[in-house]
Amino acid sequence: MTLAVTQLVSWGVLFYGFAVVAPDVTADTGWSESVVSGAFAVGLLVAGLAAPAIARTLGRRDPRLVLSAGSIAGVAGMVAFAFAPNVAVLYVAWVVVGLAMAATLYEPAMAVLVAIDPSRRHRTLAAVTVAGGLASTAFAPLFGWAATAFGWRAAIAVVAVAGGAFTLTLHAIALPPAHVHMASGTSVTPLPAPPFDRPLRRLLGAQLFENAAILATTVHFTGFLLDRGVNLATAAAALGIMGLGKVGGRLLLLGPLGRGRLAALAAGANAVQAAGLALPLFVTGRAILFPAMVVVGAGSGATTVLRPLLVVELVGPAPFAAVNARLQRATTLARAAAPFVLGAAVAATNWPTAWALALVAFVLAAERYLALSRL
Repeated sequence: MTLAVTQLVSWGVLFYGFAVVAPDVTADTGWSESVVSGAFAVGLLVAGLAAPAIARTLGRRDPRLVLSAGSIAGVAGMVAFAFAPNVAVLYVAWVVVGLAMAATLYEPAMAVLVAIDPSRRHRTLAAVTVAGGLASTAFAPLFGWAATAFGWRAAIAVVAVAGGAFTLTLHAIALPPAHVHMASGTSVTPLPAPPFDRPLRRLLGAQLFENAAILATTVHFTGFLLDRGVNLATAAAALGIMGLGKVGGRLLLLGPLGRGRLAALAAGANAVQAAGLALPLFVTGRAILFPAMVVVGAGSGATTVLRPLLVVELVGPAPFAAVNARLQRATTLARAAAPFVLGAAVAATNWPTAWALALVAFVLAAERYLALSRL
């Protein structure tokens, strides 16, 4: 429960805050879309590169120390972002935020859960990601309202300090110490990652395209809808509704659907996201937009659970943390470059063309998952 609550707040502060205020940052500072999205890309790059070190530290140290340090770094980085006077400070701030992401978001939380109770991984991973999926529902409208009422700088600073203090308290005090879990008899000893065989390489290919597509479209979702004539309040609401869909997609995996072939389910989830995100190219009315974003969110939410489950299915629980961190590091460039590339594509062409290119990545991810399901 501690990890579920802190995931909700951490994702809301470190990820969705930027997704909502990015257009305001560009308009207020005069920095280009590619410069602003590039800062976020640097954060993702740092998070991916730091993942293996975080995984090793989690295996050797009390997880409370790692997660608490991540909360502190998150506050420092987001406050620096809020008051950045120039591009140099902006990029330094997102280096710090990237370290916070590596130490607080899904990957470290999942590593802890799989290590302490691998037999119940479907339930625990789904529970934590359900909470994380509510982050956009809770924080996208909050940031949208606060940015409109007080300006983006004040919105980021206040929410970051409050959220960071809250997660720090839970990580340091409410999260049980490591020895409590180690004495339970359900934990596993972390092992190094094995060599990547053919199934793992196909999973890596799928995750490369999937991560790139999800990150690029989420970060630029608000800007895309604004270009299509949607106002900021409606765009923020659509992003929040997507979060509700994520929760629904993760809950579905707890039922009979979750007992199907994991790779085939992941392929379908990516196809659904491509179709749903294509709709605003043609229709932007709320009656179509909001239901479509529920479906998109369901696909995105399902993939968040399916990715770690596929890793455990392929290698087992003991090497999970090392393999998952290695996959994250391998997909770092795609994760980091995708928002920047989409921003640059918008500047070079236009929103519809650039958005269509981003959707192709979902289709390629679906193809790789189908290839994995045939092994």
